[in-house]
Amino acid sequence: WVRGRLEQYRVSQNATVLLASHNMSEVERLCERVIIMKKGKIEDDDTPERLLARYGRDTLEEVFLDVARGRQREAAR
Repeated sequence: WVRGRLEQYRVSQNATVLLASHNMSEVERLCERVIIMKKGKIEDDDTPERLLARYGRDTLEEVFLDVARGRQREAAR
């Protein structure tokens, strides 16, 4: 219900919705843009698809864990 209501509101009001979450499956399902932070600083910022490609991962949860653990991006290796 909440997901549907947020999407309905976003579309009807042409609004931007800021969602802060550690639930990366929800982020992957709902968001067009993802900003990953670590210790209050932005570590990465892009679309879910580009983040998955950049880190060589299948899910945003895996990307989030890479960032949290300080692993390098695929492109940087």
